[in-house]
Parts: sequence; structure tokens; C-alpha cells
Amino acid sequence: MDELVKHVDPEAYQKAKFVIQENQRLFAAVEALQHNNLPSLGELLYQTHWALSKEYEVSCEELDYLVAEVSRIPAVLGARMMGGGFGGCTINIVKKDKSHEVFEQLKDDYFKKFNLELTPISVSYIRRDSYCERFYNLIIITNYKL
Repeated sequence: MDELVKHVDPEAYQKAKFVIQENQRLFAAVEALQHNNLPSLGELLYQTHWALSKEYEVSCEELDYLVAEVSRIPAVLGARMMGGGFGGCTINIVKKDKSHEVFEQLKDDYFKKFNLELTPISVSYIRRDSYCERFYNLIIITNYKL
């Protein structure tokens, strides 16, 4: 089927393919959450980010930089851009006791590279008495002035 459609409008094909694959990632993310499988959820966040960046083309250098940098930090399970894109927010799954440390690792190099200051926003995981809530935070990292 791909061979029949792809050549007609490659850009529309790429975007439609992204939507179908993102729906599959969403179903996988729901299953990961139902089973408290944050490593799988984190990997899905990374996959979504890079698909948004390279396939759907709605990311930017600043967000790609943040996601690439946190992917090297063992305390971060996953990250992706959030919001409408072309701006400055990522959402990250970070070990609770490492949230401040992760932010500190990013802020100086980010400022040197982009001349923008980062702001962390810590969000508690909603599901009570879960593995996720006890050991991880969601951290929104933004370069918007809040």
C-alpha cells in the first residue's frame, strides 16, 4: 500500500503516517501507564519527540537539544516537546530525587548555546500509591518566562 500512495504526495503521506504511528504510540503509552511501566513510557516519549521533529516537522533546535541532552542522563526515563511546537517546552520523566540535578545539568549549557534561561516546573504524578508517584516526577522545562 505504501508504494501506491507515497509518491502521490510525499509530504502528506509523511504527515498521515506520523498520525497513524502516533496513535499506535498512544495506545502503547496507555498500556505502559496501566502497568506502571515507566521505562516503556519514557521510550515512547522519546520516539514521539523525534517523530514530531523529523517526520511532522514541528520541533525546533532548542527542543531537540533539550531532549537529546536529557537522553544521556540516566535519571531521565523519557522526554518530548509539548504544546504547539516551535517553542520552548519539554516534558520529562525524571527520578524524584534527581529533578534539581537534571535541571542544573542543562541550564548553563542551554543558556550559552541559545541565550535563553530555562525554568523547571515540577508536576506530581496523579495516580496515587503507584510506583510512578513514589519514584518519579514529571518535569516541564521551558524557556518561556513564567
